[in-house]
Amino acid sequence: MRLRAEDRRRMILRAAGDLFIARGFAGVTMEDVIAAAGGSKSTIYQQFSDKTDLFRAAVESLLDERSEPLRTFVPSSADLARTLVELGRDFATVALSPESIALHRLVSAEAERVPGLGEAFFDHGPRAGQRVLGGVLQAAADAGLVAIEDPILAAAQLYQAMLGDVQMRLLTDSPQVPTDEEIERSIAYAVRVFLHGVALRPRE
Repeated sequence: MRLRAEDRRRMILRAAGDLFIARGFAGVTMEDVIAAAGGSKSTIYQQFSDKTDLFRAAVESLLDERSEPLRTFVPSSADLARTLVELGRDFATVALSPESIALHRLVSAEAERVPGLGEAFFDHGPRAGQRVLGGVLQAAADAGLVAIEDPILAAAQLYQAMLGDVQMRLLTDSPQVPTDEEIERSIAYAVRVFLHGVALRPRE
């Protein structure tokens, strides 16, 4: 049975993404992708002008696939703190997985050589998560639960507070590998400080 163009494209992107993560940009040829995905040279070049174009599209596809749980996030309750902790756990599942860390390292290594790669990574990765978290914060602001002027900026800062340290340790291959308990504590503490602050309140 002949594959539809969308299915063929999806197979090419999946094969290319796996190869690029395993071997790096320089270690993969278009012939390698054809061999892994099937099809012909004419098929792949009908959809991608060159290896750089394929690489950028593969990164975007991988990020969209990995961020799907965030885009479909549904809070389990009306409690804002619980919702933020739940979303933080979803962020951790997506961003801290070995595959995501490998992809982040790959993009960092190749961004200077591949035009538009850094922006594509940010738009399909961190910014996608910020939009989801920003939507939750905007809804809370609309309900009068919090006072937030810029929900996207607040989302970016909350994300960094929740996972910035543990993510950096994984990206830099630190010997201090974060445990599940550390990640959970980091998320919960960030949410608590975000919602209630750290300033002492005067005694009445």
